[in-house]
Amino acid sequence: MPHADPRAGVLTKRALVTASHAVERAALAEGAGADTVVLALFQRLPYFEREREVYARIARRAAVTVVGLVDAGRPDLPHGVTPVLLRPGEPLAREWSVVVLSPTFGASVVAQDLVEVDPQAATVEGARLFSGRWGLRRDEAYAEVVRLRDALGDRLPPAVRRKVDEVLASVETPAAVDVESRAEAALRHVAAELDEARDRAAPPPAVDPETGLATPAGLAAWLGDATDTVPLGLVLVAVDDLAAVERRHGPRIRMHTEQNIADLLREGLRPLDRAARLGPGEFLVVQPAVPPAELTERGRRLEHRLAALHATYPFVDLHPRTTTLLTRRRPLPLRKLRAQLREVPAGTLWPPSQGSLPLPLPSKPRPVVLRSGVGSRFS
Repeated sequence: MPHADPRAGVLTKRALVTASHAVERAALAEGAGADTVVLALFQRLPYFEREREVYARIARRAAVTVVGLVDAGRPDLPHGVTPVLLRPGEPLAREWSVVVLSPTFGASVVAQDLVEVDPQAATVEGARLFSGRWGLRRDEAYAEVVRLRDALGDRLPPAVRRKVDEVLASVETPAAVDVESRAEAALRHVAAELDEARDRAAPPPAVDPETGLATPAGLAAWLGDATDTVPLGLVLVAVDDLAAVERRHGPRIRMHTEQNIADLLREGLRPLDRAARLGPGEFLVVQPAVPPAELTERGRRLEHRLAALHATYPFVDLHPRTTTLLTRRRPLPLRKLRAQLREVPAGTLWPPSQGSLPLPLPSKPRPVVLRSGVGSRFS
């Protein structure tokens, strides 16, 4: 599992947030000002919104402040911040970068989104993994400013490009390598302490009291920002009989049946994954960055295991239906999933059991509907 301490390699989002904040504050430090260039790539606008006020302050002091991100149109950024629109398919769209350079100081965070997750993390956003590095080193910052200037090309206004070139040309004195390495060591220590404090202060997730599954509100908090950066595998489960279980057998049997369903939904999930109860008889399993084949298999396995619950106390027949979908959309496309589920015929996979007979195996299992869960197709 990645840790916040290294300054290069596979880094967590938490490590990058801490390092980025340190670099941004350096741009605001006493003495920084009209000879400073700040370049930042934010991937998507919601990530920038959290730092809007910081970049408004930076823009009032720095010679140039440039922010690049993917968006449908020219975003409303603070005065003095130059926006650069990135194309969704270009490498810069997957980059998280913050670079500060002046004639005597440099700091940078540069990372590429791996589109992978730490399966032990507590939230989708917190689970994101990146390949990159951060540092309080002027030579590295200089190289990154040159790279970003060239990569952004004529998307930078001519006046902005000229100012960037002027700051690059003003870097003449040797870097203070000893001071830089000591500052990095201090920052790594503080970052590790902050990580431990945040872990201790993390609030418990919102759960349904009857099943222990996540609630829709808890699911939304776990998903985080409404961006398209992390692919999600979804399995929607509908159990048509649950509405009638309490009428026929009473609340205790209904509750026990729901707990059995919850146990099956949680079976085999990673700590990062979530199983949620959306409403009576409707459940959802969400697995970030899961391979399509694994998602399809989970849907099939859940359907068959749920249908076999009639052989387990309290011996209630259930007729589950499932459908799966890979998506990057937030909010989750539940309407599309429900539409897919309506195309799955309701029916009994096995004859009713008396609770004491061996479970007969079906000769031809009913397939799970998979609408767009293969390859790179997402909804």
